Amino acid sequence: KPLKGSKTLIYETYLEQKSGHRILWTEEPFTPPKIVIWYVAKHKQVSRLMQLIDDSKSRSARQHMPDFLVNELQSEGLLPQNKSKEVLLDIFGNVPLKVYDVNFNAINEITKESWTPQLHLTDEERDIVEAKGTVLVLGRSGTGKTVTITQRLEFDRQSTAAHDPSFTQLFVARSVRLCRYVEGAVGEDNRTSFLTYARLLNDIESTLPGQTRNFNPSQKIDFGRFKRDFHHHSSSNEKISALILWTVIRTFLKGSIEAFQTPEGILPRDEFVEVERLGKNRCRLPVELRE
Repeated sequence: KPLKGSKTLIYETYLEQKSGHRILWTEEPFTPPKIVIWYVAKHKQVSRLMQLIDDSKSRSARQHMPDFLVNELQSEGLLPQNKSKEVLLDIFGNVPLKVYDVNFNAINEITKESWTPQLHLTDEERDIVEAKGTVLVLGRSGTGKTVTITQRLEFDRQSTAAHDPSFTQLFVARSVRLCRYVEGAVGEDNRTSFLTYARLLNDIESTLPGQTRNFNPSQKIDFGRFKRDFHHHSSSNEKISALILWTVIRTFLKGSIEAFQTPEGILPRDEFVEVERLGKNRCRLPVELRE
């Protein structure tokens, strides 16, 4: 039955009479239309959960772009014609809600401990997962990049591995926690490796011929150590923040293509100070501060 007092149409269904648990669900205009189950909860929690669902639906409706901007993007070919979409938002934040697909044929499988529901993908996410070749995905935190990558790993396993005996996969991230999360999401496979960026670099260097240097992990400088041990004692720390200095070092002095092309792997001072070398739009640090 429809809940009374909700701003959007939210339905309530008894799970069973003995426990009194309710199923809170809505009808969503997916293609094809689907039912989204938000909660299975006790009766005393229904009012609060109804408000959370209302708030999520309200925020989802506000995400639409102005008509003039939609028309402009469509005329430039940056947005599909006549394509309206609404991404459900998580009740606790402005990030996409994770929705799992469960159909009638999967009812008998639900009782099995090994059963895992299939994550529902938006049209954009599915285009990325099924695209051929190399794909670059850009987006802020919480927009679904990791979810898309995990689905792409599984898609490639199913579509490519069976036809290619040399098939392998490599997932790289800076966070150990993220590597473990993705490995747990897609499952273990002897053809797939999950490595941190530091571990990957170490493995590559150990296989290169003529490599005799060993890096002591205690010598690693991260931002926290840089700020504490170096920037704090610098005479210029009042002019430039530690974060800006750290970014300049990583991006230009050691991380630029110009630095890579030098024998020492470090951008010389005169080339860094010379504005024309890096370009004023590329490195926005003023000349007087570069000195």
